[in-house]
Amino acid sequence: MDKNILIITGTSSFSIISKIIKPIKNYKIDVFKAPITISAFLTKDIVIDILKKISVSNYDLILLPGFVQWDTNKIEEKFKVEIKKGPEFASDLPFVLKNLENITLSGKLPANKLIEISGEKEYTNILEEQKRLAQREISSNSFYINKRKTNVMISPYLPPPIIAEIVNCTERSENKILKKVKHYVESGADIIDIGCVSNNAYPERIPTIIKTIRRNFDVLLSIDSMDKSEIMAAINADIDMILSFDLGNYKDFLDIPKTIPIVILPTDMKKAYFPKNPKERVENLFKLTQILQDNGFQKLIADPLLETPISPGICNSLDSYMLYNKMVGEKSNKSLKLPLFFGISNVVELMDIDSVGINGLLASFAIELGIGVLFTVEHSVKLMGGISELKESVKLNYLAHYRKSPPINQGITIFKSKGKTRQKIPKIDLTNALNVKSKNTNYNPDVNGYFRIYVEPYAKKIYLLFYSNENVLLKTLIGTNAEALCKKFIQLGLTKNNEHLNYLGRELERAQICLELNKPYIQDE
Repeated sequence: MDKNILIITGTSSFSIISKIIKPIKNYKIDVFKAPITISAFLTKDIVIDILKKISVSNYDLILLPGFVQWDTNKIEEKFKVEIKKGPEFASDLPFVLKNLENITLSGKLPANKLIEISGEKEYTNILEEQKRLAQREISSNSFYINKRKTNVMISPYLPPPIIAEIVNCTERSENKILKKVKHYVESGADIIDIGCVSNNAYPERIPTIIKTIRRNFDVLLSIDSMDKSEIMAAINADIDMILSFDLGNYKDFLDIPKTIPIVILPTDMKKAYFPKNPKERVENLFKLTQILQDNGFQKLIADPLLETPISPGICNSLDSYMLYNKMVGEKSNKSLKLPLFFGISNVVELMDIDSVGINGLLASFAIELGIGVLFTVEHSVKLMGGISELKESVKLNYLAHYRKSPPINQGITIFKSKGKTRQKIPKIDLTNALNVKSKNTNYNPDVNGYFRIYVEPYAKKIYLLFYSNENVLLKTLIGTNAEALCKKFIQLGLTKNNEHLNYLGRELERAQICLELNKPYIQDE
């Protein structure tokens, strides 16, 4: 056994921790029950008293609850033994103990926070190492999007970059485009896609849009169009990537620069031909790949087409991806191997289910399938925040893939509504408890006025507007934190009505939660 460990905890969690540590055999672990109920209330003086009564020299490490609000370093110096903070939640303790060799525990930060930091740090370190491998093996399956501008690469060594589409971009105003680009870039998008309007070409707008975005942001740009005039306008404006060529339109572009990355489809949209059979899709992609390679194109990306669940059905399209990987492994097809394109917006946009879980699952599919690039969108309200969700999901799954383990306990989590731990409820004396079965619906207007609350998701702000009962705006408060806004309007004396204060506290907290979860907020009237 490498270490003797002492865990000090409160009476409410003593039995839980004693049970949790039983399966851990590589350390000798003792649990000490401190004379307090809740572990977070463990004070420095209580710990010092405990340590004076035991043989501290018998232990190599003493773990305190992660929720204690003080730094353990001072008493560590006093007792000449490592005294660190464990995790905030007992359920995280087994993972911490199993990974002690890889975690540098702290006297200031809880162990679970360190795991999160270490997960991000390890991801960054792995990414740097894998980038060096990718840079040494440039090929038709591993290349820079545009090396003159950025180091963004598509490579089997690297997590797939994310393309974020501005839907109907050619019909949007300059301000709306820039607002969307800013949000996408801040959310982690690697490439901004100029989404064109099907059967309604605006080639004259393409150069202006490209110039406008580049004047304000240093970001790679792609164009999503099947129209020759729009694609040529984008090429003439030095576009970084093209979506898409297929069997019906590729002949229009055989003379363009051969170093522009191009997504290819197994379709012929001019003839309304959309193959359903996975083998047909793969063979069409191989056919188009061969033609374009023979014509000198160097950076091609194959899109077997990811489709919507249920109708027309996602399983058949996933079959196409798996078959592509299988067939490209055959000796006769090795020269045709390309990175794969995964259009997840076809799935996440067309499901009335919270996007975070869908993004997480699709990211795991992408990493397992070896996808080269991801394509997504935040077009509808329900997808707000989807790009940052996808970015974090890619990190989690990429780290798991590198470690050859499931995407759990990697130090990166993307929980929003749910989590892995819950509060332990102590035994409660219900003898004199009051059962509050319904809310009081009586409304007594505040003589001072009324409030309106709005949430702006792009600005990440909560707006609190105070009006007189004659509908005159008297005060505007802007913030992101419900407690801070509550304290401010109390300090300003805007209302002293207890019912109104209760209502405002509840609504501002709800507004903050909606802001953090990218959930639409509508004030409860």
